[in-house]
Amino acid sequence: MKYISIGLLMLFGQILQAQEKANLTDQVTVLATDLPLTARSQLGGVTVDRLGFVYVANFHDAVWKIGPKGETKLLTDGLYGSSGNAIDAKGNLYQANYFSHTIVRIDRFGQISSFIEDGLSGPVGLVFDSDQNLYICNFNQNNILKVSSDKQMSVFASGVHFNGPNGITIDPDGNLYVANFNTNDVIKITPEGESSVFATLPGVDGTAHAVYFNDRLFVTKIKSNRVYQINKAGEAKLLAGNGQTTIQGGPALEASFSAPNGIGVDNLSGELYVNNVKGQWSSRKASTIEVSKIKLLTITEILSHHLDQNDQQGAQQAYQAYRADPFTEGEDIALAVGSLGWQYMSKRNVQAALTLFTLNSEGYPDRWQPFFNLGEVYKIIGQAEKAKTYYEQALSNSPGNKRILARLK
Repeated sequence: MKYISIGLLMLFGQILQAQEKANLTDQVTVLATDLPLTARSQLGGVTVDRLGFVYVANFHDAVWKIGPKGETKLLTDGLYGSSGNAIDAKGNLYQANYFSHTIVRIDRFGQISSFIEDGLSGPVGLVFDSDQNLYICNFNQNNILKVSSDKQMSVFASGVHFNGPNGITIDPDGNLYVANFNTNDVIKITPEGESSVFATLPGVDGTAHAVYFNDRLFVTKIKSNRVYQINKAGEAKLLAGNGQTTIQGGPALEASFSAPNGIGVDNLSGELYVNNVKGQWSSRKASTIEVSKIKLLTITEILSHHLDQNDQQGAQQAYQAYRADPFTEGEDIALAVGSLGWQYMSKRNVQAALTLFTLNSEGYPDRWQPFFNLGEVYKIIGQAEKAKTYYEQALSNSPGNKRILARLK
């Protein structure tokens, strides 16, 4: 068990209070669409393509395509229980039909073609791996199916861990994560098909959909009106939602959702999109869907807030607290912080860049890049001896590195 000192806990508290005072929190907004997203008090899946277009299904007959500025297009209304969805490498939408036990392919112009017509029983969540194999939550049969790129279907995972597999996502290492609708469990499946309970969320059942981004899972709880985040160690933490059944934006923990179900992520902006039902969930009455956007606060935004005010100490404390926080300590932030350092160099803010590169060198002392970055800055500002010292430190972490050797030469 990991113990945290009282002093560190106090520092966490002080930093969190300062961030809240500066409005540095995850934020929720409600999208204004130019078409009503009609429903029958039900919700399907949400996914986002590489251009930032959001696809929203209504668990009835329709899927909408929403542009970055809220411009909305009815992609199709010829479905039967439009549930989970996913985008392939070519930008086609694959849509599960829960009630017809089928999956269809929908191109960017809304043209529908059949993909799977047999062997399914209540398909919901879909996700592609890097080889374009499609994985399907086969809800009624409590198993996960795999469809190869040549359309060969097989059972990939099944057993006692699955109870209403609903949402599914994948990490860069090929591990799948499945949200069980009938329990509070999120199941991890290795690339070899071995399953285990990865995390158990608080509250009642209704664990709906999941998406993976930046070393975290984000999971909706449709009956609790909340969105949770799970770190690499399987530790769960509330991300957004006060539990009330309304749809309202604001700071994430103060915002509210109404039966949040589908969730997708824009991998470029890091923004999450969640659908809500405006009306009584599961009543089968006419209603509409509204989409909430969650803007995640990043470590680079926190650091920029301090550095833009020339608050080097505040940046240092925020970095150290983030790296020491048990929930975020497993995240690799070196690349993001290094990139931010070079952004400040491009603006000729040498002190800010040195602060960030120094923090990375202290946070990741076994890597060569942070020390190399420090060497580069001191070379640029004409301090050759300091540059040489940092280049030598970089070389000790990466012997034979030709880039470092070239600088030393």
